[in-house]
Amino acid sequence: MKKGKPAGVQLLVRAVVRDPDGKIITDTERKPAKSFLIQFLEFIAFMILGESALATATDGTEDVFYSSIQTSIKHFNIKAPLYEDGYGIVVGTGDTAATNTDYVLETQLTEGVGAGNITHGEGVVGAAAVVGANVDLEILRAFTNSTGSLITVKEAGVYVEINDMAYIHCIVRDVLGAEVEVPDKCSLTVIYTVRTTV
Repeated sequence: MKKGKPAGVQLLVRAVVRDPDGKIITDTERKPAKSFLIQFLEFIAFMILGESALATATDGTEDVFYSSIQTSIKHFNIKAPLYEDGYGIVVGTGDTAATNTDYVLETQLTEGVGAGNITHGEGVVGAAAVVGANVDLEILRAFTNSTGSLITVKEAGVYVEINDMAYIHCIVRDVLGAEVEVPDKCSLTVIYTVRTTV
């Protein structure tokens, strides 16, 4: 095996802040995210085993995460609609270091225009595609600050919807390497790239 070449599955995160005219104010560029939580691998294990199972949901309860017998259950939906803060890519202001057993953002910014809020755009899930020596899948979501004040985003994550929002599970949580300031009337786009490299 060649030295220095990343192997396996990687997760990268990027945060881009734009002014109301779309001009980029800040761009963190893609950074390695070390944030897959236990729920991510639990889902894969349950799916491979073909067994129904529970996992810790965002409300702290043990809820359905995978069902091998109910074919009508939707699993792992990330593509949230406009204004939906219950699932999809989410952001917050917490800065406590991530742990393997996190199941929720520390301080999520919820939908709205007041303090502690941010406006959630529609989630976008791209198609897996060969990009140079990699295969990338991009998941992104734009947020708009309409609070009248500066918002300082310090964490981001991914909540998945199970069974039409009956259950919500956090599979990714990142404390960003540097906090991201989003001025009033400006937007923040968070892009997660799932990458495999042969």
